[in-house]
Amino acid sequence: MKRRSLVSGVICISLSSLAMPAFSMTDKKMEKKILVVYFSKTNHTKNVAETISRLTGADLLRVDVVEPYPEAYRPTTEVVKKELEENIIRKIKAPSVDLSKYDVIVFGTPTWWHHVSMPLQTWIKENSFKGKTVATYNTDGGGGTMHTEEDFQKLLKGNKLLPHMTIFGSNDDQTAELSKWLKEINLIK
Repeated sequence: MKRRSLVSGVICISLSSLAMPAFSMTDKKMEKKILVVYFSKTNHTKNVAETISRLTGADLLRVDVVEPYPEAYRPTTEVVKKELEENIIRKIKAPSVDLSKYDVIVFGTPTWWHHVSMPLQTWIKENSFKGKTVATYNTDGGGGTMHTEEDFQKLLKGNKLLPHMTIFGSNDDQTAELSKWLKEINLIK
């Protein structure tokens, strides 16, 4: 009799486990496939991109320039100002990527003379994001959002744009601030 009860109990447990949904670690992650595309000269924008990647599981794509900008701050600002005023297109390099694999693209840029950096603008203009959901952020050392949000709106017209984020400061850890933003735009739970 005891043996029969044991067998019945095992059968009941086995059948009940079939009725219950299986739990996996992926249930905690968002189902969206995310790519973070960024340009960074001083690594602040890069650090933010890496934090977003760590929090969301996003892939990273760094846009870089073929000919580097000057190392010193003042000469860089003079070159950047001229590029913006004269619409000079600096040659860029970035790994090729199949954008069709991604649901959401997050773009990150430093604020350069109040605008999205020219290297990132160039990369955006060279690619198509039709049907993509897009999030944008800029990093700055004191100027705020300036024209970066409206630049992104013009560059990415026709896409679903999520609320923009401006990240002030240097290379400090901004995980809490970024987590809050990513939750607000539904990229993490």
